[in-house]
Amino acid sequence: MSLNSNPSSSTSTQAKARTERCLSASQIAKDVGAFEVWADYQGCEEVSFSTDLPVSIKAHTDEVFKLQGHLPKVWMTEGTKVCRNLARFADPEFLKFLTVAQASQPDLFSAKVPHDDEARGILRDLQTVFMAWESARRMRESSRKWSEADYAAGVYGLVRRAAIRCSEQREQCTIALPQPLSRHKVTSETARILKGKTVKPDGSLFIPTRLLVSELCEREQSPFNILHRHSRSIQKNGASKGDASFRYQSTLCARLPDACVFEVASAFWEDKKPAQDELAVAYRQNRMASTAALRQLHALNVHAPVFGMVWADGGVRAHTDWWDVKTEGKDQVLKIYSAAYGDPPAPGDRRQSSAFNQWNLAEPADIIQVYLFMRNLDRWTTGAFRDAVVAGITDLAGRVKEDEADVVSWRRKGDFSPSVARKVVAPPPPEPDTVSAEPAATPAAKQRKAKKRKHVPRTSLGSNC
Repeated sequence: MSLNSNPSSSTSTQAKARTERCLSASQIAKDVGAFEVWADYQGCEEVSFSTDLPVSIKAHTDEVFKLQGHLPKVWMTEGTKVCRNLARFADPEFLKFLTVAQASQPDLFSAKVPHDDEARGILRDLQTVFMAWESARRMRESSRKWSEADYAAGVYGLVRRAAIRCSEQREQCTIALPQPLSRHKVTSETARILKGKTVKPDGSLFIPTRLLVSELCEREQSPFNILHRHSRSIQKNGASKGDASFRYQSTLCARLPDACVFEVASAFWEDKKPAQDELAVAYRQNRMASTAALRQLHALNVHAPVFGMVWADGGVRAHTDWWDVKTEGKDQVLKIYSAAYGDPPAPGDRRQSSAFNQWNLAEPADIIQVYLFMRNLDRWTTGAFRDAVVAGITDLAGRVKEDEADVVSWRRKGDFSPSVARKVVAPPPPEPDTVSAEPAATPAAKQRKAKKRKHVPRTSLGSNC
């Protein structure tokens, strides 16, 4: 060691070098171990779609996943006026597309569905879906290697635009991640994983704020104002800090909206590369966004699920997530469940969850089902989901006003530094061959050395002091 070296500064430099930045949501999703830590601190569990859906959640999923019997059978019934008109005016390739879809999935069509204005709207949408199907087929048959951006522009985007008409679609909207549940103790090792504050899904589906303002935000005694006032009174009493303001809790987005409104999402999706590991990464990242949405719904007393999708290599997978409170011993524990939409495990299969059902967008029946799923999701978002949001928030405001409930903060805020349990690291022992620049001073000597001579100010002639 050099005579002029400073051991304390060397130790400080080493400690600083060991300090690492927090992981982003994308990095967490790519690392299975890191995601398991994050999910454990959020109370996340993966369960079965076929056996574990609560009755209240199943009522929503039945509506969204009802993919049969939406198309009029009269379209395909020869001899009818509607069928003759289609044969006269529609593209023959489009009619062939519908014929192939009916042959593989006859239940898509129903004799009970009339050829009314709604059916005509679906027929117009299906012509856009047909264009997406043709594009997917050409890309599959081509020798060129296509990126997910190509699929998103030429296939995925067409299907989504045809289906989404009522709700608000947002691309690359940054979502605020939730705070870890308080029952877990954050350590110096886990803090690096849990410090992340945002996730950015490729796409999100929101309730248009205009559908919530009149009932929840406009009046002086509106639910928003009641909850906002209660949140401010808690802050004045020192019970909460940072981003605990209700304006932050009322929005799922990382950035505050200009007006005092609720921003609530019903679905998220990821567009990923076709590699198998990328599909798993997309599912994990999607669950992070869904967990944030569900933590907000839990804080707002809204009992409804959130849906997720992974679009990759011309295929689509879906999952349903929801929250519930379970009793564990003497504690009430918040749980976030995720279930892959698909067939139940075969007998003897040790998997806990259902296998993902994957729709192949190169198949006419499959791409029509994806369109119908997105269309159902769009209308559910502004229908049953919106009603559940209004009912839950209104009920919460009433109970808060009567001092029967409190406003719960769910967003990631502040830093874990004061509460992190740190490991105490003993300083390294001195090396035996270390040469000291001077003998160690005794305590008394240190005191004598530190003592300064009394300073007597000098005065000059003519001074006024």
